[in-house]
This record gives sequence, structure tokens and C-alpha cells, in this order.
Amino acid sequence: MNHKVTFQESRMIKTTILLFVTGGLFSIIPEGDPIFLIFNLSLSLIAGVLFYVFWKKLKHHRKRYYSLLSFVMINVIAIYFAMPLLRIYFLTITFWIGVVVLLIMNILPYLYSREIAFGIQKPNKSKLGKIYTIYTILILFFGSIAYSNGLVTQQADALTIAIITFLFSILFFFISPIMLIKPKEMDKIVND
Repeated sequence: MNHKVTFQESRMIKTTILLFVTGGLFSIIPEGDPIFLIFNLSLSLIAGVLFYVFWKKLKHHRKRYYSLLSFVMINVIAIYFAMPLLRIYFLTITFWIGVVVLLIMNILPYLYSREIAFGIQKPNKSKLGKIYTIYTILILFFGSIAYSNGLVTQQADALTIAIITFLFSILFFFISPIMLIKPKEMDKIVND
């Protein structure tokens, strides 16, 4: 049974503020840049508008509303988390490898979202091992290249934060498509 999501329960203000603050903080890693600050804050405002639209259209469908809110929030945070590393290595081979890894980890999970959902719900009964293997190889490959290039960069402290947040970004992009699966379909996936 779906109950109506009230404006107070919608979490749209809190989530938009969270994205606003996070975007502001990530615009200064590795060094402050007003263009990235404007981009990040604009992204959080767009997310806030999307939250309001979702709430207006789906306030009587609680699970769907919260899954779409989570989907947008996770993707915006993933974008914030990917940016520091890409900024440090802008237009180097590591930058381009990072872009390719992000593209793969944005496309691949959408193709396998049902398997990922099943794997998260029932990890020992899924084909998710192949996807995790690809994910691990991409992370190890990219991480080793980023680390070796980090030995010669001037921003070693920012590099550590950037690598960690980039890996989280990949993880967030990997799991976010399961938020698009409708509740009835998710129940069907889990019960099969």
C-alpha cells in the first residue's frame, strides 16, 4: 500500500542542500575553480527541480518517488566524485582512460540492471560475478595508471582523495540503475 508523500517527508529540500554543499566542497578539489563551482551548484539546482517534479507526479507512489530521488542523488554525487581526478589529469592518458571507464560503468550497468538488482538482493544466486570481474579489472587497471602518474604530479594529497572518490563514483554509477526498476518488477526479480 502506497501512502502519500507529504512535502515534509519528500526530503527534496534536505537532499538539494546536501548536493549543494557537496558540490561546493568538490569544486575546490584539487584547487578552487569558479567554473566548477557554478557547474556543481547548477547541477544541484537541476536535481532540486527534478525532485520537485518527481514529488508532484509521484507523491502517491512512495516507493517510486524515493527510488527516483535516490537515482538522481546518487548520479549527481557520482559526477561530483569523478571530477577531482579528471581535473588533476586533464587531457592526459589517465584522463582519457578515466573517461572511458566512466562511460563503460555508465552503460554496462543499464544493460545488466536486473542482474545487478538480483545480485544485490541474492548475491550467492546470481550471474553478477562476471560484471564484478569486469568492474574489478577496470578499477585495478585505472587505479594503477592513476597511481603511477600520481607519483609525478604536484597534488599528491588531492590525488589520494581524487582516486578514492573516483572509485566511489564508479560504484555509484554501477548501482544507480537498479533505482529505476519499478517496485513490482523488483519484487518479481527477487522472487524468481
